Amino acid sequence: MKFENNVKKLLQAGRAAFGASMIDRAELVAKFTVNCGVDFLWIDLEHRSFGTHEVRWLPIICRQAGCAAMIRVPGLDSSWTKKALDIGANTIMFPQINTADEAKLAVEFTKYPPEGTRGITPVWALMMDVPFEEYLPVANDEKCVVIQIETRQGMENLDEICQVEGVDVVFAGPADLSASLGVIGQSNHPDLLQYLADFPKRVEAHGKPAGITFSALDRCQQAYEQGYRFINVGALAHHGIAGLTKIIGDFRAQDS
Repeated sequence: MKFENNVKKLLQAGRAAFGASMIDRAELVAKFTVNCGVDFLWIDLEHRSFGTHEVRWLPIICRQAGCAAMIRVPGLDSSWTKKALDIGANTIMFPQINTADEAKLAVEFTKYPPEGTRGITPVWALMMDVPFEEYLPVANDEKCVVIQIETRQGMENLDEICQVEGVDVVFAGPADLSASLGVIGQSNHPDLLQYLADFPKRVEAHGKPAGITFSALDRCQQAYEQGYRFINVGALAHHGIAGLTKIIGDFRAQDS
């Protein structure tokens, strides 16, 4: 079995990664979404009512299809991170990262020693008959660390955060950023739009790709043209199976 995170491979090659989010925890919805050809599946434990127990099969569904399983943990917490990793996530998103020190902790929580502090019992490997001796030596390499900038403090410390080794994607959170800018809920406010337009250039200056999420396709297209290379394009509920399959195919065609 290959332990290669396709998202990291795409980003390191200068390509873009396109994903979709889970609005529920249903395994069948995850399977349908993965089958649409997404590069990553966003499994949200921050704003959804469920936890790692309820989504425990979703990362395995992703791994079987060669899709990156991205779990957004509720916060910068090693316990949540370990659980997410041990059920099979190979991409971890940390919300509301405000400083370089917090970004360093995010990396440490995601990696095995000596690069980090992750404890060793990857349950997903047992469920897929993957020998520990094959997985553990390459586990750190397959992990993708996505950190979100969503607060005024994070905005002020963006350059320092981008310089943290081990951070793979720096992700702008439009909704929370609108609140931080004093224009909560105003997704088309000029101040927010200007910040989002400048964001990928600032992140790319430090050799990292920028990420963002929209459900409206015109906003996703605009984000790609602005330089974002890790883009969540909504969910199966927004577009349907045929629609999401076409969306991913169209974006991939222009990124080739």
